[in-house]
Amino acid sequence: MASYKARLTDDLDEWIEAGLVPAANREAILDRVSDGRRIDASAALAVIGALLLGAAAIAFVAANWGAIPRLPRFGLILGLFVAVAGAAAWTGRDGRRPLVTNTLLAVAACVYAAAIGLTGQIFDIAGDPQKALRGAGIAAGVLAVAGRSSAAAMVALALIGFGEFAGGFDEGQSRWLIFAAPVGMGLAWLWNSRPLAHAAGLAMIVGLVAVISLYERFGAVGLLAGAAILAGLAALSRRLGERRTALIFFLWFVWGALGLYATAGFDDLKAAALVAHRAGWLVLAGGAIALGMHDRQTMVTAAGVTAMIAGVCAILFDLGLGLMTAAGLFAACAVIALAAGLLTRRRAKA
Repeated sequence: MASYKARLTDDLDEWIEAGLVPAANREAILDRVSDGRRIDASAALAVIGALLLGAAAIAFVAANWGAIPRLPRFGLILGLFVAVAGAAAWTGRDGRRPLVTNTLLAVAACVYAAAIGLTGQIFDIAGDPQKALRGAGIAAGVLAVAGRSSAAAMVALALIGFGEFAGGFDEGQSRWLIFAAPVGMGLAWLWNSRPLAHAAGLAMIVGLVAVISLYERFGAVGLLAGAAILAGLAALSRRLGERRTALIFFLWFVWGALGLYATAGFDDLKAAALVAHRAGWLVLAGGAIALGMHDRQTMVTAAGVTAMIAGVCAILFDLGLGLMTAAGLFAACAVIALAAGLLTRRRAKA
């Protein structure tokens, strides 16, 4: 895919030929646009190699676990963490190798998480898996903030997320991801990190679902409340402007809101509530399609189309129609849609 500057260059040439832009302004306009940093194949392979090297080191220690005395085991784990963290500090001292530093900090976070469990085995310490994962997540978060590492922040969110499910879903359990996700979103916004924005947006949805799961007695009400919260966050993200991270949050929250609303409809609802839910489902799906087309966001449009198809399928299921009847109905709708599109295209050409 061509970069924005490359596409702007082609557009400027066309505008200059059409007399819309003076030719003397061409270079000045292009100088104001910087080329985004691209990760080439060698850099991507180096990142994968670093991650695999960390995994290989942990696997090597685990494979020779029985043959290594207790104190040397602890020394190996501690030495591996110090070596990786020190290498990250060395590469990040002048800010010229951000990708390498980011990768090494992520490896250090993973090594620390593995070290918690291995250290417990070394000294026969009985621990809580949930606390261990959360502790490793906090440590990864500290590494992320210290080194401005989006990769380490993603590892922190993943570890805290795993900790959510390690402790079960009893009502007395606490939930951390719902608090960690906004921190990740804030860091993604400050660092303008797209990967971290994706991870934080997904973590926000998972954290909200984890909170809702603690209060199953509310049923559909809890899911609808969660959908409303995500819809509000989507609206807020949309109003934040053209920044790419805000757009990523917007897309995730639209999908999450539609998903939670749809899930609420499979609870034991009364007839009137079921009809109202299915009607609202179709209205929200149509609204998402219209919003996506208005903002020219294909992922929002895709979310609306997916929700519309799922809503129609749910209505057919409620009516008790068989698969052959549903197939015929969908085929008829497809023919009508294709015919309408063909007629519209012919009129536009005429």
